Amino acid sequence: MAEHKHKKFVRSESPPGQLRIQPRDVALLRDLASFRFLNTEQIMALHPGGQRNLQRRLRYLYHLGYVERPESQTLINLPSDYLVYALGKKGAQLAFAEERAVKSWSRLNAKIASPNLAHALMVSQFRAVLTLALQKRGGSISRWLQGYDLKDELTIKGKTPAVVPDGFFTMKLGGKQWHFFLEADRSTMNHHRFLAKMRAYWTWYAEKTYNAHLRLENFRVLTVADTEGRKDNLRTTTKSADAKKTGSGLFLFACEKDYSLKNPATILSPIWLSAKDGDKHSFFE
Repeated sequence: MAEHKHKKFVRSESPPGQLRIQPRDVALLRDLASFRFLNTEQIMALHPGGQRNLQRRLRYLYHLGYVERPESQTLINLPSDYLVYALGKKGAQLAFAEERAVKSWSRLNAKIASPNLAHALMVSQFRAVLTLALQKRGGSISRWLQGYDLKDELTIKGKTPAVVPDGFFTMKLGGKQWHFFLEADRSTMNHHRFLAKMRAYWTWYAEKTYNAHLRLENFRVLTVADTEGRKDNLRTTTKSADAKKTGSGLFLFACEKDYSLKNPATILSPIWLSAKDGDKHSFFE
């Protein structure tokens, strides 16, 4: 089926026949359920193999209703040959247990606003690059929470958290494990609000608010910024977040362009600046 016969965001009135769902299709749908949004490059990096065959199967999965293509992707800065995919209702029925499949996946994912989509893809990029980097070193992300799942996890006895991070994950490597909260910053938050978030993290750290609940002894906060200038400004702002207001190694900062799917190992290298000093660190020191 040639893609040009159908508009990118309108399903064909004559779908391309039956598609025999393969285990690799289910794996892709489960990734979309977990990440929520992935662009073409991210999907191909996470599911290596024949590029043309994968693109063909993505077209089939879209026109048959297993995945969505959010229309708002036309308003964000993506290469012309990229498409963003999300889980559709039929895909949810395969990827999830039955009770979760009743969610209106098509509506939620297809109608996302462009700023939210750009932010979600920034989180997906970090996670995809880290996943690939750890795989090459025999490590893994053993736990990842984001969105409503993370908010629910941080809600204790009906009390909602002061901060809802963009992600929380546990990383395993070399017989050790580390825990992190993630902030993906696209220069949309003013510095007053950002400092308030960092101070909330400091309170969690000092008071061990979630140590027992999340089964962790310690954690760090990683902030990925969209530009170098924004990274430096946020780092300067965060120097006032700890109790002594001198900067803390609890907070690490990098720019999104510091790592890539083509060279994922860089994300584990010393590219991270702390709020405490001007030295570069790896985030699992």
